[in-house]
Amino acid sequence: MSTTPAEATAVRFSRLFDALDSDHDSSVTWADYERLVERYIEGYGLDRQERKAQAVHASYQMLWLELLRHSGADAARLDRERFVRAMHAAAEDRSRFNMTEGVAEAVFDLLDTDGDDRVSAAEFLHYAQVLGAEAADAADRFAVLDPNGDGFINREEFVLSSREYLFGDDTRSPGGFVFGVV
Repeated sequence: MSTTPAEATAVRFSRLFDALDSDHDSSVTWADYERLVERYIEGYGLDRQERKAQAVHASYQMLWLELLRHSGADAARLDRERFVRAMHAAAEDRSRFNMTEGVAEAVFDLLDTDGDDRVSAAEFLHYAQVLGAEAADAADRFAVLDPNGDGFINREEFVLSSREYLFGDDTRSPGGFVFGVV
């Protein structure tokens, strides 16, 4: 039995909800995103004032504000159903912040620790470790994200992987790492 694109999206966004709900209170709040950003800052040994740290923080904050705008929620707390609906709506909305590219670009810059505008397998493995993912899972994802097999993920491949996560049919799309999937 295969899933429809709408079902696949709901499955992906539900998994993302589980990954983001780091305090396990059955809701996602800005505090959950702040914990994700903190993992990045600590995992990469960044000062909060560094450009990369500020860019990641700002991109996730913009994502959060877009989720709130699309959720219709009165409070700054999204249950699973509201989160999935808001994520879907925000992913398709091109009227303001393009969360697909904004978050992916900021995260790519974070991963590219040597500044060569590409992410090596070692840089990607470090990223996966910061997120708490298994090395084998990271290696599998890297192989998919490096379609030309050159041993690197370039910016375009990375951003496209986030689009595939948001809009594709694969419920285990490797681009989900961009949004915090572990």
